[in-house]
Amino acid sequence: MRKIFEFYCTECHKYFDVKLNVSINGDRRIHCPNCDHIHYRVITDGCITDTRMSEESDSMLVEDIRPMKASCRDYQKEKAEDMAEDLSGFMYRLWKDIAYKT
Repeated sequence: MRKIFEFYCTECHKYFDVKLNVSINGDRRIHCPNCDHIHYRVITDGCITDTRMSEESDSMLVEDIRPMKASCRDYQKEKAEDMAEDLSGFMYRLWKDIAYKT
């Protein structure tokens, strides 16, 4: 079973999704798919915790997690869903343009 977590990169200020197996535990390096900034995190039962592992662990064998570049975006998922229903939002304007052209 897999869980999807939304993650924010403090370096490039983008959001991206990380898919994790629920059996993953331990220290991991999560790479931003946009700028390749490394986020050092402890993962417990497939959940990314707020606990940061030490960069000194770099010398140890630590697994890298590299999400897909396509998961990158400028905004949070919740805001994207709100934009879709907002009458002034981009998705509504796009739908309106397409609907009236046909």
